[in-house]
Amino acid sequence: MSHSNSELLWTRAWEVKESPNDLRYKVVSGWGEIPEDWTLGQVAGVSADLENRVYLFHRGHDAPPLICFGADGKLLFSWDHISFGRPHMVTVDVDDNVWLTNDGSHIIYKLSPQGEVLFTLGIKDVSGEDGTHFNQPTDITFNVQHEMYVSDGYGNKRIAKFDAEGNFLFQWGSGGEGPSEFALPHAINVDDEGRVCVADRENWRIQVFAPDGTFVTQWQHIGRPSNLVYTDGFFFICDHPNGRVTKVDVSGKVIGFFGEPGKGIGQLSSSHDIAYCPNGDIIVGQLDGRFQKFSRR
Repeated sequence: MSHSNSELLWTRAWEVKESPNDLRYKVVSGWGEIPEDWTLGQVAGVSADLENRVYLFHRGHDAPPLICFGADGKLLFSWDHISFGRPHMVTVDVDDNVWLTNDGSHIIYKLSPQGEVLFTLGIKDVSGEDGTHFNQPTDITFNVQHEMYVSDGYGNKRIAKFDAEGNFLFQWGSGGEGPSEFALPHAINVDDEGRVCVADRENWRIQVFAPDGTFVTQWQHIGRPSNLVYTDGFFFICDHPNGRVTKVDVSGKVIGFFGEPGKGIGQLSSSHDIAYCPNGDIIVGQLDGRFQKFSRR
């Protein structure tokens, strides 16, 4: 039995080869200048601040682990003043503070825009599963009350919630394939209604929860989501094996997508993190040591 593209978009969207709408995103070839003697490792994390500055958090040893670019792609500054451990995600909050999630060191740093360490969650190099310890956390996000949700992660397979001061509130989740269970809670974001959306990567789905952790629904048609970013009623989701970025509304309806598998310019087979800039640009960090900017044309 054949299926129409409209049916497939709700069941196996990755089988649809042509986007239902032209999102008009095109790769900006050559964006992002680094010194010739720098070599990037896996670009695990990308994020953007209110001035369209772009932060990269990578796993290489031949360049500073945190690198910041201006909107024009010019290098602004870099940080290597503390031991960041094994980088995972970078998240810039509404005050332009920079949060660095380290899955190998079990800790999350909050840094000022100037690089001063303001706050930490977790205990460096000590794993655990309680209100003060993580086990390979993957990402952090914030609601409008500045409360924090942490996806934790490779080890614990839970979501932990903290108040705005970093006090532990509660947690939910365990290993598995059912509702509120995770194979790997790899990334996390919050929409305007406060719903918590988790990229359960190895289960090929996004799970959606109420602010109190109650399971609401799941989206299993997007592919294998590595990360998702929310803006103005829509999510952009990077799908690693299918080499695309997919735009969905808050019901999970696919609006469109761009990208394709491969290792060439504009191809996204190794996408790991995604950032949405206030000017509408999208940055994708890739595990092959690349980062690419896409602008609407």
